[in-house]
Amino acid sequence: MAQAQEVNDAFRRRDFARMVDLTYPKVIESAGGREKMIAALAKGMKDMESEGVAVLSSTAGAPTQIVHVSEWIYAVVPTTLKVKAKDGVFQTESSMIGISADKGANWAFIDAGGKDHAQLLSFLPAPTDKLNLPVEKEPLKIPEN
Repeated sequence: MAQAQEVNDAFRRRDFARMVDLTYPKVIESAGGREKMIAALAKGMKDMESEGVAVLSSTAGAPTQIVHVSEWIYAVVPTTLKVKAKDGVFQTESSMIGISADKGANWAFIDAGGKDHAQLLSFLPAPTDKLNLPVEKEPLKIPEN
Protein backbone atom coordinates (compact mmCIF):
# COMPACT_ATOMS: atom_id res chain seq x y z
CA MET A 1 0.00 0.00 0.00
CA ALA A 2 2.90 2.36 0.77
CA GLN A 3 4.35 1.92 -2.73
CA ALA A 4 0.91 2.46 -4.29
CA GLN A 5 0.57 5.70 -2.31
CA GLU A 6 4.02 6.72 -3.54
CA VAL A 7 2.68 6.63 -7.12
CA ASN A 8 -0.21 8.89 -6.08
CA ASP A 9 2.10 11.27 -4.18
CA ALA A 10 4.42 11.52 -7.19
CA PHE A 11 1.44 12.38 -9.39
CA ARG A 12 0.24 15.08 -7.01
CA ARG A 13 3.68 16.73 -6.84
CA ARG A 14 4.15 16.34 -10.61
CA ASP A 15 7.15 14.02 -10.25
CA PHE A 16 6.40 12.12 -13.45
CA ALA A 17 9.86 10.52 -13.54
CA ARG A 18 9.14 8.83 -10.18
CA MET A 19 5.69 7.78 -11.42
CA VAL A 20 7.28 6.09 -14.42
CA ASP A 21 9.89 4.43 -12.17
CA LEU A 22 6.98 2.79 -10.31
CA THR A 23 5.12 1.81 -13.50
CA TYR A 24 5.21 -1.74 -14.82
CA PRO A 25 7.86 -1.90 -17.64
CA LYS A 26 5.50 -3.28 -20.35
CA VAL A 27 3.33 -0.16 -19.92
CA ILE A 28 6.35 2.12 -20.32
CA GLU A 29 7.37 0.17 -23.43
CA SER A 30 3.89 0.53 -24.94
CA ALA A 31 4.01 4.30 -24.29
CA GLY A 32 7.16 4.58 -26.41
CA GLY A 33 9.71 4.48 -23.61
CA ARG A 34 10.49 6.32 -20.39
CA GLU A 35 11.04 9.83 -21.80
CA LYS A 36 7.92 9.72 -24.00
CA MET A 37 5.81 8.54 -21.08
CA ILE A 38 7.12 11.30 -18.80
CA ALA A 39 6.42 13.88 -21.53
CA ALA A 40 2.89 12.51 -22.08
CA LEU A 41 2.11 12.65 -18.34
CA ALA A 42 3.44 16.22 -18.11
CA LYS A 43 1.40 17.27 -21.17
CA GLY A 44 -1.74 15.65 -19.75
CA MET A 45 -1.32 17.55 -16.48
CA LYS A 46 -0.62 20.82 -18.32
CA ASP A 47 -3.74 20.31 -20.49
CA MET A 48 -5.86 19.68 -17.37
CA GLU A 49 -4.52 22.81 -15.71
CA SER A 50 -5.09 24.93 -18.82
CA GLU A 51 -8.76 23.90 -18.58
CA GLY A 52 -8.86 25.13 -14.98
CA VAL A 53 -8.56 21.71 -13.31
CA ALA A 54 -6.30 21.37 -10.25
CA VAL A 55 -5.46 18.15 -8.42
CA LEU A 56 -6.41 18.42 -4.73
CA SER A 57 -5.51 14.90 -3.62
CA SER A 58 -4.67 11.46 -4.94
CA THR A 59 -4.81 8.52 -2.54
CA ALA A 60 -4.43 4.75 -2.67
CA GLY A 61 -6.58 2.45 -0.53
CA ALA A 62 -5.98 -1.02 0.84
CA PRO A 63 -5.91 -3.73 -1.84
CA THR A 64 -9.34 -5.17 -2.57
CA GLN A 65 -7.97 -8.34 -4.14
CA ILE A 66 -4.66 -10.25 -4.12
CA VAL A 67 -4.03 -12.98 -6.68
CA HIS A 68 -1.00 -15.30 -6.88
CA VAL A 69 -0.08 -16.53 -10.39
CA SER A 70 3.11 -18.64 -10.55
CA GLU A 71 5.87 -16.44 -9.05
CA TRP A 72 3.86 -13.22 -9.45
CA ILE A 73 1.53 -11.46 -7.04
CA TYR A 74 -1.14 -9.12 -8.40
CA ALA A 75 -3.06 -6.69 -6.21
CA VAL A 76 -6.05 -4.52 -7.16
CA VAL A 77 -5.54 -1.19 -5.40
CA PRO A 78 -8.42 1.32 -5.30
CA THR A 79 -7.51 4.96 -5.86
CA THR A 80 -9.37 8.19 -5.20
CA LEU A 81 -8.62 11.40 -7.07
CA LYS A 82 -10.08 14.76 -6.03
CA VAL A 83 -9.86 17.68 -8.43
CA LYS A 84 -11.11 21.23 -8.41
CA ALA A 85 -12.66 22.33 -11.68
CA LYS A 86 -14.46 25.49 -12.79
CA ASP A 87 -17.83 24.11 -11.73
CA GLY A 88 -16.86 22.50 -8.41
CA VAL A 89 -14.87 19.77 -6.73
CA PHE A 90 -15.08 16.25 -8.16
CA GLN A 91 -14.02 12.86 -6.86
CA THR A 92 -13.12 9.95 -9.12
CA GLU A 93 -12.79 6.35 -7.93
CA SER A 94 -10.43 4.20 -9.97
CA SER A 95 -7.85 1.46 -9.45
CA MET A 96 -4.34 0.29 -10.17
CA ILE A 97 -2.96 -3.20 -10.61
CA GLY A 98 0.13 -3.81 -8.48
CA ILE A 99 2.59 -6.45 -9.67
CA SER A 100 5.32 -8.03 -7.55
CA ALA A 101 7.86 -10.71 -8.47
CA ASP A 102 9.60 -10.78 -5.05
CA LYS A 103 6.83 -11.90 -2.68
CA GLY A 104 5.49 -8.36 -2.24
CA ALA A 105 8.71 -6.55 -1.29
CA ASN A 106 8.70 -4.38 -4.43
CA TRP A 107 5.79 -3.42 -6.64
CA ALA A 108 5.25 -1.90 -10.07
CA PHE A 109 1.86 -0.51 -11.08
CA ILE A 110 -0.52 -0.26 -14.01
CA ASP A 111 -3.15 2.48 -13.90
CA ALA A 112 -6.42 0.71 -14.63
CA GLY A 113 -8.55 3.86 -14.87
CA GLY A 114 -10.41 4.19 -18.15
CA LYS A 115 -8.49 1.32 -19.74
CA ASP A 116 -9.77 -1.66 -21.70
CA HIS A 117 -9.84 -4.72 -19.42
CA ALA A 118 -8.39 -7.06 -22.08
CA GLN A 119 -5.56 -4.61 -22.84
CA LEU A 120 -4.72 -4.32 -19.14
CA LEU A 121 -4.55 -8.09 -18.77
CA SER A 122 -2.25 -8.30 -21.82
CA PHE A 123 0.37 -6.28 -19.90
CA LEU A 124 0.55 -8.82 -17.07
CA PRO A 125 3.59 -11.14 -17.03
CA ALA A 126 1.48 -14.27 -16.37
CA PRO A 127 -2.10 -14.51 -17.64
CA THR A 128 -5.01 -14.63 -15.25
CA ASP A 129 -8.75 -14.24 -15.47
CA LYS A 130 -9.11 -14.01 -11.70
CA LEU A 131 -8.59 -10.25 -11.38
CA ASN A 132 -11.82 -8.39 -10.70
CA LEU A 133 -11.34 -4.74 -11.52
CA PRO A 134 -14.00 -2.36 -10.25
CA VAL A 135 -16.40 -0.91 -12.78
CA GLU A 136 -15.54 2.64 -13.81
CA LYS A 137 -17.75 5.26 -12.20
CA GLU A 138 -18.52 8.77 -13.37
CA PRO A 139 -16.77 11.54 -11.40
CA LEU A 140 -18.93 12.60 -8.46
CA LYS A 141 -19.40 16.25 -7.51
CA ILE A 142 -18.65 16.65 -3.81
CA PRO A 143 -18.99 19.58 -1.40
CA GLU A 144 -16.00 21.93 -1.21
CA ASN A 145 -14.26 21.89 2.16
